[in-house]
Amino acid sequence: MDGTNTDSEKVEQLTDIFHDITGESATTERQHENRWASVSADNSDNNDTIRSIIREMTDEYGIQTSLDEDELATVVRSYHAGEGDREIARTLGTPNRDKTIARARVSLHLFRDTDFDAPFELSQLRKLLDQDASNDEIADTLSASKSTVRAYARVLDAETEAEHADHEYQSRFEQALGDTEMDSDGTDRFSETVSTSAYASGLEDAVGSS
Repeated sequence: MDGTNTDSEKVEQLTDIFHDITGESATTERQHENRWASVSADNSDNNDTIRSIIREMTDEYGIQTSLDEDELATVVRSYHAGEGDREIARTLGTPNRDKTIARARVSLHLFRDTDFDAPFELSQLRKLLDQDASNDEIADTLSASKSTVRAYARVLDAETEAEHADHEYQSRFEQALGDTEMDSDGTDRFSETVSTSAYASGLEDAVGSS
């Protein structure tokens, strides 16, 4: 073989050789289609599992949100893909609903470090909540707005729920999502890691050993 050939030319030539020897055509396309069919089935199963967990949590904790089940499933997947609440809102086509996303996410026991960045000591808030202080009393004591108090009270309530459940639901979400081998942008990791030159080399080895 002429050493001036490019990798793509080598792949094309070696693929022709493979076809002549085996009689198989479009082998890589067939393998890729089979893999995508398998991944699609896995994703379908994962989505069903995620929705099932969401329904269980809704029954267990009385989660109230304007997001429907499919939107909540998107929140779970996007959160684990590293998207922020505003990104998730844009994904859902509602860029101004990032606060709604955040509340739903917290209700699903999916936390960010920023959820705990309160303008007061959360230990103080927890103590006042344990004392059954009213929202007005807590707001006055902490010099915060009532909406801010409610927001962080929801975070603490969800954190307590998660701890009492030994963070079971987070683990189950991660397990369901971990069953797929797709990257967050939908690309096939196998295809990304096998370079053209590596594929050419592999075919050369196969042909050379025959």
